[in-house]
Amino acid sequence: MDYISSNYQPLSVEEVYRDIRNRILKLDLEPGMKISENQMCEEYKVSRSIIRTVFTRLSQMELLTVYPQRGTYVSLIDLNYIEDLLILRTAVEKEVLYEIFTRIEENSRIMLVEELEKNLALQEKCKKKDVYDKEFQKLDSVFHKIMIDSVKRYRLVEILKNPMLHISRWRNLDVAAIEGRLHQLIDEHRAVTNGIKENSLNKAQAAMQNHLETISKAATIAKEKYPQYFTK
Repeated sequence: MDYISSNYQPLSVEEVYRDIRNRILKLDLEPGMKISENQMCEEYKVSRSIIRTVFTRLSQMELLTVYPQRGTYVSLIDLNYIEDLLILRTAVEKEVLYEIFTRIEENSRIMLVEELEKNLALQEKCKKKDVYDKEFQKLDSVFHKIMIDSVKRYRLVEILKNPMLHISRWRNLDVAAIEGRLHQLIDEHRAVTNGIKENSLNKAQAAMQNHLETISKAATIAKEKYPQYFTK
C-alpha cells in the first residue's frame, strides 16, 4: 500500500454535505438534474449511509426533491419563494440601515463607510473576471455583514441562514443570465454606501431595495435562457 492510500481519510457526512450543497448552489448540479445514491457513493468514495444522510438534509432544506419510484432530483427554482425570501431579507437590511442612522454616532458611521469602501475597492478588482465566483461571493457577504454587525444584528441573518441559501443559488443564476450583472451588483453596493456617506437614510434604503429585490429585473431573462430550471 502506498503512502497516499495508507493515509487516506474517508470524507465525513459534513464534508460531503457541504460539497454537494455548494455544487447545487453554484449550479454545477443543475435544477431538475437527477442524482442517485450510487452515483454519489462512487464520486465521494463513501458509504450509502453517508449519502443517504446527506440527501435527507438537503431534502429538508428543499434543495433536493425525492419522487417515489422515480428518484432524487435537484430541486427546481421556485421564483415565488425566492421573491418572498428577498422581501424578507430586504426588510431586515432596511431595518439595519434605519438603526445605523438612529443608533450609532456620526463618527461610527464615518468608520463604517470607510470599511465599506475598502470592501468595494476589493470588489472592483473582480470586475475583470465578471463571474460570481467564491472570491466575490465572500466580498459580497462581508459587505452586508459589515453593516449588520455595526448594529449587532447579525443574529437575524443567522436565523434566516438556511432559507437564504436559495437566494445564493438565485444570485448565481442572476449573474449567469444577465450580461454585466456583476458590475451592476458592485454599483448597487456603492449606491448603498453613498446613501450612508451622504447621511440619507431614504437614499440608502432605496438603494438596498433596488439591490436585493432582483426578481422583477431578472426573472424573465433567466426563464427565457434556462426554462428547464424553474417550477411551472
